[in-house]
Amino acid sequence: MPRWVPVLIGVVLVTMAALAVLTGLRGRDDDTMFSQVRPRKQPRASTPAPPGEPGAGASLVLHGDSGENTPAANDPVQGQSRAVVTGGPGGVTSTIRVWARRGMVLNVLPEDTVVYVNDIPIGQVAQLNTMDEAYEFAAAGSYTVKLVAPSGTQKTYVVTASEDAKEDVARITADLR
Repeated sequence: MPRWVPVLIGVVLVTMAALAVLTGLRGRDDDTMFSQVRPRKQPRASTPAPPGEPGAGASLVLHGDSGENTPAANDPVQGQSRAVVTGGPGGVTSTIRVWARRGMVLNVLPEDTVVYVNDIPIGQVAQLNTMDEAYEFAAAGSYTVKLVAPSGTQKTYVVTASEDAKEDVARITADLR
């Protein structure tokens, strides 16, 4: 191998390293080329939904510009995550209380189960059964999530959206078959 090949490789590598360093630096108002600009912490902004899709907290079933399709938050529920069982001789119902910072993800069967948030239908579970995208609540507070299967079987959850919750999203798993 000729002696100039390793030298050329070294020059290319040093040039690439210099360009990598310079692209991370920006000029400032004081004409100092090598002062580094620190990234500003941007508040988490909700991105607008694609055309034809509802925004955060909006219903996938009801449409309209009057705001009637976005479930309003109730007063936050206090306490720890738990299951509350109520009822008597006529029947027993259970409500599961969970906390999250911003939303919920669902893993529910059957796929044609209808999801209600504060008695507003937001869509079938097939639209929301994804572990990579959360249904985001519009504001902090408590939301009653009711799952109603075609057979009439129901499950109720109370999800409290709060900045001091331990989990980012509430994971709701149910089999209503």
